[in-house]
Amino acid sequence: MAGEIYLSGLSNTGFDYQAILQKYQELKSITIQKLQIDQQNLLQKQSAVSQIEEKLKNFIDPISALQSSLTYQNKTAVLSNPDVADVTVTTDAIEGNYSLTVDALAKASSWKLGTVNPITDYNAVISTSGNLTINYLKDGLSASLTIDYTNKSLKDIMDEINASSDLQASIINLGTSSNPNYQLIVTSKNTGTANAITSIDDSTNPGDDSAGVFSENTSNTYETVAAKDAQITLNGITFTNSTNTFSNVLTGVSLTVKELGSSDLSIQTDNSTIQGYLEDVINGYNDLLNTVQQLTDKGQPLAGDSTFMRIVSKFAGIILDQLGQYGFIKSGENGQYGQLSLDTTAFQDFMKRSDAPTILQNFATVFESYLNNYIDTTDRIYDSYSRKIDYLDERISFLSERLNAELERMRQQFIKLEVYMAQMQEIQARIAGFAKNLQGTTSSQ
Repeated sequence: MAGEIYLSGLSNTGFDYQAILQKYQELKSITIQKLQIDQQNLLQKQSAVSQIEEKLKNFIDPISALQSSLTYQNKTAVLSNPDVADVTVTTDAIEGNYSLTVDALAKASSWKLGTVNPITDYNAVISTSGNLTINYLKDGLSASLTIDYTNKSLKDIMDEINASSDLQASIINLGTSSNPNYQLIVTSKNTGTANAITSIDDSTNPGDDSAGVFSENTSNTYETVAAKDAQITLNGITFTNSTNTFSNVLTGVSLTVKELGSSDLSIQTDNSTIQGYLEDVINGYNDLLNTVQQLTDKGQPLAGDSTFMRIVSKFAGIILDQLGQYGFIKSGENGQYGQLSLDTTAFQDFMKRSDAPTILQNFATVFESYLNNYIDTTDRIYDSYSRKIDYLDERISFLSERLNAELERMRQQFIKLEVYMAQMQEIQARIAGFAKNLQGTTSSQ
């Protein structure tokens, strides 16, 4: 029993029952060991089936995508001169070819705000009381920002402008490091003439710079960058916009111009996405083939099982039967027996066919029907192995427990036997001693 120590041979009989128990355990454990080997083989088979099922599931996403009509609605934009613009398209875009010229880029209005008297410390508090008003347009409508500059520094005024939604400011030094002259540069956060800064007003300045903080003299306060609209010409038609992004010129197309120049623009079906999904299927097939060949090879867990090679062969047949006639599926290239590859040039030619989407969708539908069936098959095989493994686990536990019980029972019997033998030896010794004493008494008489 657990926690007990058993010693044999204490009776000096030469009877070592521990060795007998050990030998008995070894003989009885042979059956258990065979079951454990069977269980390990099943676990290896189950792991191999799981690997194959994982390869099968890799087909699900690309096959599903090839079935979807949305996959064939994806569009792409191609520019002969990509430096002039960035183009994004949606599925609503209409295929076509265009001539694009970028005539002007949008710019934001910018003004320099001079001061009546030089400001040599932008952190110094302004002692004069008054308001600075910046008048501007917001999407073509009049707007203004008024700042009370009383007891504020130039930097405080800059920070307040930057906190607004439409304007931003920075401080420049028009003097020297030893004799600075700090002034503000104010810029609209939005480009285009509809968002231009229109004027600057200091409430204390009567207009001749005889009072106030900010100059209203046009030689000191003036526009440094004029607001400008972006302009493009598309197929001879001119379009303007306050920003560099044109979103409503072509349906489903957004153009963001970057520099002046011309380019051809082509809106076309995005075959690269479709090609990517088909390549995933081909690569998935090759991966499945390699995995099955390795796992069914001699000495491997699934050696001699033809179930999975039949699955591979069926998929090869579907791919070649459904798509091989169009010339873009290649078999056994570069000595790779059974491997498939995609001829991208031939595929691009194939995609020019009006029925190309229908052909690929039909292929994906057939492929999926077999794929679902084969995934179910591998699930059943996996579950079958699980049941066998569980049965062997129960059988091993039962036999192990029974053997342990037998060993304990035999150990207790052997202990009793050894005690009995020790008692017999003790009795034998007493009899021998008695006989010797008796013999000595008789001789003395």
